[in-house]
Amino acid sequence: MCFGDINMIYQGMGWLGTLLFLVSYYLLVIKKWRLSSYAFHISNLLGGILLGINTYVDHSYPAAFINIAWALIALYGMYNDKWRKRGRRHAADNQ
Repeated sequence: MCFGDINMIYQGMGWLGTLLFLVSYYLLVIKKWRLSSYAFHISNLLGGILLGINTYVDHSYPAAFINIAWALIALYGMYNDKWRKRGRRHAADNQ
């Protein structure tokens, strides 16, 4: 693989991450997804990781930082939503 090919892969990762962000936000706005939906969190997690890699490779460190932070927030959201759902199930079982 030559250097130009790897650069195209990084660019593709950036575009895919961008598309994931846009589609997930659009689906949220038109109410196809909820803020607590697993698909919304996964889309934001993957988008943040892909854009984080792309911007890091391009030496755009502030953009890389915000994209990785976005991915970590999505990961926290997935964990938090799962924990809340587990708590609701547990409370319903105890009634």
